[in-house]
Amino acid sequence: MAGHGTLALAIAIAFSATGCPGGPGANEPNPGGSDKRLAICKDFLAKNDLEAAESECTKAIELNANNDEAYVVRGLVSFVRATADKKSLEVDGCLTGLDAEATDKDLQTHLAKADQDFERAVKITPDYGDPWSHRGVIANLLEDYPAAQTYLTKALENPMRLANPALTRSHLGWSLFNQQNYVDAAKELRTALQFQPKMCVATYRLGRVYFARQEWEKAAEQFQTASDDPSCGSQEASYYLMKTRMQQGLVAEAKEARDACTKLSAHSCIATKCRADGGSL
Repeated sequence: MAGHGTLALAIAIAFSATGCPGGPGANEPNPGGSDKRLAICKDFLAKNDLEAAESECTKAIELNANNDEAYVVRGLVSFVRATADKKSLEVDGCLTGLDAEATDKDLQTHLAKADQDFERAVKITPDYGDPWSHRGVIANLLEDYPAAQTYLTKALENPMRLANPALTRSHLGWSLFNQQNYVDAAKELRTALQFQPKMCVATYRLGRVYFARQEWEKAAEQFQTASDDPSCGSQEASYYLMKTRMQQGLVAEAKEARDACTKLSAHSCIATKCRADGGSL
């Protein structure tokens, strides 16, 4: 699975929805205390106590099978678990062999569980934008880009309960990019940046569009912006900045980008690629 975002981004995606207003299920009379259980679930999720969060969300669902938000938050628990698997696989040690196979199996399992809960939420409330967006994120991670495009478009068509339309648009741009629809991808990413000018993920992904189109100056500008921003912490941006500077024949700048890349997480898969591709500098 191609890496295209940081763990911090994935966690931000997850927690962006925990404060959403309740949907029809959550607002129904609930003598069993489903809403109370959901609130406890959110609190545990915010504390990263995933086992307790999942248990409380499951209780909320048992007390009210139409509590659409409980399905969403339980899905986010599985999604956060998946991001931890992805971090172990690609960032902490760039796992290979049997270790990689085992971790990837866990990753796929958690993504499937998350998607199942998001699907249940939209069956209850078809115009609930957040679970559509989350399904799009998962489809991107699974490299099913046409499905991601469908889900993310659906999310943007239902913005009333969509926590972050600009981020959703950035994910849509990524699905289009991976289908080599560079014109529409750039359009979506530029629109996302109009709403959130300092969004790291949209900046990096727009750079990838320009890189694919061999527009080196524009690509370098986006990658440099993301690489220089400490809040981004994007090794991917530094890696592609290095590759862009090499295309431009700017050896000193390429070395600087390589060093920035390897400094962030020395044992990650991206750091390995930086050292391999920048070894001749």
